[in-house]
Amino acid sequence: MPANLTPDYHRAEERFRHARTVEEKIDALEEMLRVVPKHKGTDGLQGDLKARLAKLKKQPASKAGKATHSHLIPREGAGQVALVGPPNTGKSSLVAALTKAKPEIAAYPFTTREALPGMMRFEDIAFQLVDLPPLNEEHVEPWVFDIVRRAELLWIVVTVENAVDALELTRRVLAAKGIDIEAVKRALVVTTGIDREGGEEDVAIVDELLDHHWPLTPVSVVTNAGLDELGRRTFAALGIVRVYTKQPGKPADRAAPFTLPRGATVGDLAARVHKDLAASMKHARIWGPSAFDGQVVHADHVLVEGDVVEIHA
Repeated sequence: MPANLTPDYHRAEERFRHARTVEEKIDALEEMLRVVPKHKGTDGLQGDLKARLAKLKKQPASKAGKATHSHLIPREGAGQVALVGPPNTGKSSLVAALTKAKPEIAAYPFTTREALPGMMRFEDIAFQLVDLPPLNEEHVEPWVFDIVRRAELLWIVVTVENAVDALELTRRVLAAKGIDIEAVKRALVVTTGIDREGGEEDVAIVDELLDHHWPLTPVSVVTNAGLDELGRRTFAALGIVRVYTKQPGKPADRAAPFTLPRGATVGDLAARVHKDLAASMKHARIWGPSAFDGQVVHADHVLVEGDVVEIHA
């Protein structure tokens, strides 16, 4: 049976190949195990991944006394989004407007020197935004590309008046480091500055110049225009679904949904709830779009956005 490995798996595999520390390798392997398709065709692959993971976990963690400062940003929320682009495109202003983080913002270029995370709320979940130093063709610290590789999604942030050139520079700099934003890496193009006079008309012109190859998400941190739409598009681009759990005889817990990759199963959800639950689960009941209310299903049932799941062990 063919493995039919998904783009999510290949992205995690790419992170593993570029990982430098034990912690980064463990993180990537755990992600590979989480997203690998679960069927007989991948039994051997899953066994290999588990063996490599167990071997790595026996190794000592990186020693603080010998290691240099780590720029690794632990992922939080429903997905990690890295903001990339040339200088003075408004990345830090976006992070400040959408999260509680307080990046340094100034009119001069290269204000951002370190990675700065912040949590962006979207309905009942949150995305982790990571503001990064700007890209240029003279020099970019290697750890910037490490974070870009690890992120589930990129926001390529450009100004509306210089979008075409900025996008091409970003593509060129990332491609030189083996990061393909035209096919492999998920990305949204976020155009800032649409609040200025003629900004919305300029977006339409840029969209035509790019031949719609890169759908644009125009925003303004001055008027808040487009920010809600940016949240919706980010959710869609991450390729995830929200699933809610409930206990027998009780209402669903709507406050804290689980976020899973599209195509995830009840068994995947059980493993996410608790590492031992998947093995002990007998069946589950579903309320929602993927089944009729209260339908009994098993571990291989594929979940969809908005499902409520009651797991019986």
